[in-house]
Amino acid sequence: MSEQKLLLPILIVPDPLLRKVCRAVTPDDMKRVKTLIPQMFATMYKAPGIGLAAPQVGALLRLVVIDLAPEKVPTPIALINPEVI
Repeated sequence: MSEQKLLLPILIVPDPLLRKVCRAVTPDDMKRVKTLIPQMFATMYKAPGIGLAAPQVGALLRLVVIDLAPEKVPTPIALINPEVI
């Protein structure tokens, strides 16, 4: 898949979608999530950024991608249904 097809539009404030509550990722969502994660990483790196949440690309799912050191050795991490405890 070309890089252009991987890139997603990033929503910015005041887009009302950014204020919506996201739902948990379920087993039924995994096919979509497996496609969405590489798209989110491509979008995040192109932005450039170190993190991107699914709502920022229009997907109301509890899904985040991060890479805290992309300029060194890339260490991409996808968080599905993350919880702060």
